[in-house]
Order: sequence, then C-alpha cells, then structure tokens
Amino acid sequence: MSYRRSPNRPLHCCGCSYTVNHVKHYLPQVQLDAHTTILSNTSRTTLKQTFSNPTSDPIKQCIYTFPLYDGVSVVAFTCRVGSRVLKGLVKERSKAKATYDQAVSRGETAGLLEQLPEASDVFSTRLGNIPANKEVHVEITYVGELKHDAEADGIRHTLPTHIAPRYGSLPHSRLEGPSAHKTGGISITVDVSIAEGSFIRGVQSPTHPIAVTMGNTSTSSTADPAMHQASATLSLGSTELDKDFVLIVLTKDTGIPKALLETHSHIPNQRAMLLTLVPQFSLPRSNPEIVFVADRSGSMRSNIPTLISALKVFLKSLPVGVRFNVCSFGSDHTFLWPKSQAYSRDSMTEALKHVEGFGADYGGTETFAALKATINNRFQDIPCEVMLLTDGDIWDQGGLFTYLNDEVKKSTGNLRVFALGIGDGVSHGLIEGVARAGNGFAQTVNNDEKLDSKVIRMLKGGLSPHTTDYSLEVKYQDNDEGSELVEKVTDALKVMLSEDTVGAKPEVKENDRPISFFDASTGQSGGTEKPPSADNEKADPFAHLPAISVPRIMQSPHSIPSLFPFSRTSVYLLFSGESTQKTPKSVVLRAKSEHGPLELEIPVETIAAPGQTIHQLAARKAVQELEEGRGWIYEAQDDSGKSIKERYTGRFDEMVQREAVRIGVQFQVGGKWCSFVAVKDNDKAETDSDDDTTILTPPSEVDEAEEDSDEAMGFGLFDNSPPKNTSMMMPSGGAAPPYPRTITRYRRSAPRQQQSAKSSALFKSTRSAAPAPSPGATGALFGSSPSAAMAQPMMVRYSGMAPGSRYAGMANMTFSPDRRFTSHRSGGGGLMSMSASMPRAAYASSDDSTTPPAPKKKLETDNDKVHAMIEMQDFDGWWEQNDQLTQIMGLSDAIGPPQRSKEWVTVLVLKWLDTKMAAEKDVWELVAEKAKGWLEGLGLGVDRLMEIEREVVVYLQ
Repeated sequence: MSYRRSPNRPLHCCGCSYTVNHVKHYLPQVQLDAHTTILSNTSRTTLKQTFSNPTSDPIKQCIYTFPLYDGVSVVAFTCRVGSRVLKGLVKERSKAKATYDQAVSRGETAGLLEQLPEASDVFSTRLGNIPANKEVHVEITYVGELKHDAEADGIRHTLPTHIAPRYGSLPHSRLEGPSAHKTGGISITVDVSIAEGSFIRGVQSPTHPIAVTMGNTSTSSTADPAMHQASATLSLGSTELDKDFVLIVLTKDTGIPKALLETHSHIPNQRAMLLTLVPQFSLPRSNPEIVFVADRSGSMRSNIPTLISALKVFLKSLPVGVRFNVCSFGSDHTFLWPKSQAYSRDSMTEALKHVEGFGADYGGTETFAALKATINNRFQDIPCEVMLLTDGDIWDQGGLFTYLNDEVKKSTGNLRVFALGIGDGVSHGLIEGVARAGNGFAQTVNNDEKLDSKVIRMLKGGLSPHTTDYSLEVKYQDNDEGSELVEKVTDALKVMLSEDTVGAKPEVKENDRPISFFDASTGQSGGTEKPPSADNEKADPFAHLPAISVPRIMQSPHSIPSLFPFSRTSVYLLFSGESTQKTPKSVVLRAKSEHGPLELEIPVETIAAPGQTIHQLAARKAVQELEEGRGWIYEAQDDSGKSIKERYTGRFDEMVQREAVRIGVQFQVGGKWCSFVAVKDNDKAETDSDDDTTILTPPSEVDEAEEDSDEAMGFGLFDNSPPKNTSMMMPSGGAAPPYPRTITRYRRSAPRQQQSAKSSALFKSTRSAAPAPSPGATGALFGSSPSAAMAQPMMVRYSGMAPGSRYAGMANMTFSPDRRFTSHRSGGGGLMSMSASMPRAAYASSDDSTTPPAPKKKLETDNDKVHAMIEMQDFDGWWEQNDQLTQIMGLSDAIGPPQRSKEWVTVLVLKWLDTKMAAEKDVWELVAEKAKGWLEGLGLGVDRLMEIEREVVVYLQ
C-alpha cells in the first residue's frame, strides 16, 4: 500500500518499516495481491503481502501500516517466514501485545495485527524477528457488506490502496516518517457469483481499466459459461497504489428483502441472521431545514467545479416549504446567512450566486467545528437535515462520532446527517461513521465519477419523512400445542447482574496478619523488584467489573437507522445458546411515522451448510457500534428498570470495552480493543480446524441432500420466488389513514425490461393495487382514466427490483381528476409523483420573472444538456420559449410560430426529459416534480393537458 502526498498536509505514510539507530528503513515489497469473491451482497477478500529482508542481519521488528474498507471484519491473519507458518488468534489488545512481546523476547518469529484506535479503517502489522535474507508472507482475510452505487444502480466494491492525508496529528508517530519504498503495485482479481436464475448485466470500474470475463470465474475458467458468474482483473496486470480500486457489478434481482439464518460451524447452538432491507416508501415528503456543509479546503481544488455543479442541482431541486443554508468550511467556517432562509426566488438566486463564487480557499479541514456550528445553529422546532460534502479526513473520528451520537439522541428524531465523500483517497471510516452516528447514509464518488445522482439521492433522503421506534419481532415455528411463539428483540435487554464484585469490601478477620508498612521484597530501597510474570498475559483486565448477562438475542445495529426508499440496509441478529432452539420462520419489522404505523414481515430462509460468515459480519457490526459509542449495552437495564450506564457511571466505559472484547474473541474478529496475534504457541491452542472460505454458499454448491432439505422448507438461499406475507402497510390493521386519501406520493419502480408478471407482484400490499393504465394511455404524460391509487390508503411497498435504476424505462405519468399527478409503468407501480405537501399556490406563475439564460459552454453530453435545462427553469417551475431551449434539446427548427405558452413549453420539456434523457432521471426528477406542481396550480384540466401532450409528441417526432 502507498501514500499520496497533498500540499499543506502532515505526512503520514504506510509501508513495512523498521528502525536502526533512530533511522527508519523500509523493506522492499516483493508482491501484493488481492483476491475478492463477491457473492450476493457480501464479499471475502484475501490480501497477500510479500516483503523481503535483503540484509545479512535479522530484523528485530518491522511495522506495516495499510488501509481496509470501513466496517469489514478481519477473520484470518497468517504469517509465513521460511517454512514456519503462524496462524493468528484474536485476543484482548493488551494480552495480544504481551503475547507478541514475549515471543519476540524469546527470539521467536511472531506477528501482531492491530486496528489503529484513532481510525477504524487503518491497520498495522508488526513482524518480529525476521531472519536474514528471508521473505515474509502476510495473508489477511476479511469479509464485508457491499454498498449500493446510486449512479450505476449496482453493487459497489471498494479496495483501499493507500492512506489519504488526514488533517490533525496522531498521539504517536506510527505513521510519520519518510516516503515508503516504491512498490511494484498491486494485482487485483475479483470473482463474482450470484444466484442461478439471475444474471450479471455488467461489470465496470470507474477508477481503473479492467479486463472482464463473463460466464466464468478465475477459479472455474474451464467450466461451462454461466451468466451468473464473472471475473475481473486489471487490464495491465497490476497498478500503482495511487488511488482506491472500485468495481461496480450490475445484476438483476438484488432488491428483494431477505432474512438468512446461519448456524455456526463450531459454536454449539449459536445462530445468526442477516436481514437485508431494500424498502420503497410511499410517504409524503417533509419540509425540513436543509444545510449543505461544503468542504472548500485547499485539497478540494480539483473538485470545486464538480461541487459547484452539484450544489446548483441541489438548489434548483429544493421544493417550496423548506428552509436552507450553505456552510463553507476549511480551517474556519462561514454561513451564507446567519440562520436558514425560506426557499424562495430571491433566496435561491442569492445562493446560486454564492455557490458560483466557490474556490478552494479555506485552508485546512476542520470538519468537527463546521458540523458542530451547523447543528448548534439549527431551528429547534423543525427537522434538520445536514448534507456533508468533503474529501478530507480527520484523525479524531471518535470525538466527532460521540458528539453526533449525543446530538441525534437529544433531537428525538429531528436531526439527520448525510455524508458524501469526494476523491480517490477519502476515509471511508470517517464518512460511514458520520452517517451511522447521524442516522443518515453515506456515499462516495471518485474524481472521475459523476456526482449528480448521488447528491440528488441525498436530497431525496433529506426530504423523506422521519420514521422512528423501529423494532423487530422473531416468530418461530409452531410448537406441539399449535400456538405461535413470538419474541421481541428488545425484551432481551433486561440483564441479570452479579453483585459479587460490585462495591463489596474485603472482609477483615481479627486474626489476620497485619500488612507491613515496610516490605523489602517489593523492590523499593534496595530490594529486588520482581519481574513481570509470564502469566500476566493470562490475567483478566476486567476482573474487577460487575458481571452482567448477555442478551439472548443481540441486534446490530441496535437502533435500526432510518430506512430510505433507495438505500439498502442490513440488520443482524445473534442468537446465543440461551435463546430458544426453535426454528425462526419470519421476522416482523415495525416502525412509526407521523402518518401512522408501518409493518413488514419477512420469511426466514435457512442456509443449509453451517458457516461463520454471517456471524463474523454480525460480530463486527456489534463491535463497531460499541467502538462508536452505541450498542445494546447503552440501552440495557437491570431488573428495576435502571440503565446499566447510569448505575455504573464510573465503570461503564470499561464494561463497553469488555463486551467488545467478548464478542471479538468469541467470533474471532479484530477491532479497536481486540488484535490478532500469530505466535508459535498458537499451534497448541484449540482453534477452528476449518478454513470456512465459503460465503453464503448457493444451493448449487452443496451436496444433493442439503439441497433437498432446503427445497423441502420452501426457500433456497437464492430462491427468487416471492416470499409470503411481505407487505409493509401503513396504517396497520386496515384502518383508514389519518390524512387526506387523495394524497400523492414519491415512488420509484424497477426497470421496465426487468419486470414480469411474477416480479411485479413481489412484496405488494394485501390491499387491492391500483389498476394499470389503459393501453391507450401507455406512454402518456396525462392519462384520461382516474387513478385508483389516489383512493388507496398510504402504503410502504417493497419493490422486487432494486430501486433507483438509472437504466429504467420511461415513466408513464398520468393526471388524475383531482389534478394530482401520479405515474405508472406497464406491469408495475408508479415512477414519479408530486408531493402532496407542495401547495398549489406555491407554483403560481410570476409575471415579473424571467427565465435565466442558458449557459454558454459547449454541451457535449446528456448530463451537460440536463444541467443546462435545469438552469433555464424558472423558480416557479416553468420553462418559456426561446431558441436556446430548442438548441439544448437538439431541435433544428424553432418552436414557433405562434408564440407558445409557458404550459406548452413546460410540457414539451417534461416529455423531452422523459423520452430523451431517461438515463439522467436521477438528476432531473426533482425539478420535474416542481414543473408538474406548477402545471397543477394552473387548473387547466385533464383534456387541455392531454391536448398539449399530443401536440408536443408530434413535435418531438
């Protein structure tokens, strides 16, 4: 791995270094390989690092520092020097260090893998006693979840290759020193395998040239080709370590909610469940305060044009009713206005002029101070959505996360923080941690990637209503009496306490021998000091703490974050041996919103072959929460209802650390308080004998008996048949919603080419669905038939396909008799609609307004054209006739004569966007919502709108 220097930043580097006479030297890196296997939405990566000691002298110790993606679970650590192979075991951090030091002091070769306490995405390996003229082979294996890429609508795999410069300083010099020895680069191989019956639509990399093989993986190159497999390698064989490697996999049927149950391969009665939630909400938007916190530090110089373009789309897409502000930060921070302003023509114009003057002129990157000022400056009576856009990193991540945890909790659901990381070396630990603590979501964009869709997705997330009080229930198979067992996960938070060590004073007997005030054996005043015992490593550093029981079911994240209709969320359940051994049959998710309760029931699929992958992912998620100041222990209560945190204020931080260590050691995953140590004595320890290299093995890879067992249950791991009882309806119980029944909704549906009669029925409501538009209305902006969807109760629906696809077909928008916009697809749900909370008066035309002039730059791409069209839209939502508009649309002749009305031109632009710019829909969707709202406010009637539509269709042909 390498380091890329940035001006005016302190130097931190990574490489395999050792020190002789206070001079740091670096071992040459002979080879660096990365092999990743992607299966479903998880990945397993093995990093093989080979270093050489070219000297004739042994090296006492060397340190190698490198990055890993945030949230991954390191599950294996192996060192090989010569013929000696050392397998790592996870131990409490101080114990692991003591074990390593003792092995090195005995002259043995040893290894230690640690996470830096200051950053969850930076690790270091210590290698002790490296023989002369020998190679050192280090192998690290980790598993992780894969992110959803909003721009490509695919699965995003990121392999960090260097530690980006980070603002601030570390309390030690681990990463300080001269530039690392130049390496020969890294070779990367990624194998992709998804469920049979599905297929891979494409594999691409926005960061590196790659060679893709469709139909086979690198380990099965001679097998018959299959469209559910693929393999990708670097086109040039290897690449320099100057930026992160990103691979995007485009697949079919990745948006189906699932509940997968895994039995541990070695721990008796231990099970783990992975819940994958891909919701599609149909709730009306809120009117919050939105603050854009924009990084204008010196390192943003190359990204400023992209930042300006993105903020322009933000500002033009805001709906009437919100309040907004812009915070610029670097070494210092400033606000556009002292307090957020109401969104109006004047405030939008002022903000656009302000953004156009942006430069990378704010110095360093004081992210913490800017976020703190933004939160302190917010209105207390309305929800606040903070949008952080930055390329910078900070070392004091823990302090920022703790602050956001506290502020989000104090806000009682009225504060969310979203993060967008910009650049080739952003700290994923920082932006993901900010989003987790801020109850939002995070995205990243590299220097050569488009930003528009991702910032619009963030804005849509900010406009989503706040849902609270998430809870899970587990339903088990019926018992012998025929009754159903239901267990609430939150019920497991009542813990039993052991008072044996709580505040007890040692009993002093009268005949006890007094303790001497002067004991020469203590080593003071000429006495001999006793050396540390070799058994100190075995001592329990938490022996003085009160013992508490572990929940029967542990949920991570403990507090389910806000669910958004375009963002995948994973939730894990760890079932201890004390939990019931009945087989879970379904999991029920419940939540509350201002519009009523929400509910979803997901059937459980049992993985036939025992394994550890889900357990390791769940354990890492639980440990990560504890490291960031959250988790089950923060909410646990004793029998009297008093929280453990309040009862043991002086010991609570140690109790948190003890719990993280317990989980890490039990499931062998590293973290802030647990480390891997590889020494010769590990060969004698009781370790897991199986390598467990299978990730969520598909039924085709297990034996026939296991396959038959899986099918007998009705579910396979990759079964694409629609699960039963997966409706998520609000309000529950069939009651009428407490708001107007004609309310309109934001809604996204799957790409038309991927829908079928089977998939369109997945996860639909048990209520009657809205009828599909008549054949005559297909492709129309304004349909003549009433939309029955308007009369249905509000419903939160899970789509059978991944939402937000940029490959989606055109929307079939209809205009209902009550002049509310809805939309339809053939065979599926609606695609776009205006929010009910947008008042009609807000879109009335202003006669004294003028359309902004079109930009003068050359329009080379569709994205350029869409941006130009957005800039020409009036604040109220309309477009007017001019030659520049026809030039943007690529029309050779002018619109007139006669002079067309604003409504005619606006319908023309909407139809052009819908038919010609469908691939850029994520960029123009919200401005189209504004235009439809303006048209609605005119009260023209359905017949007139349909007449205009027929005219513009002929014109566009």
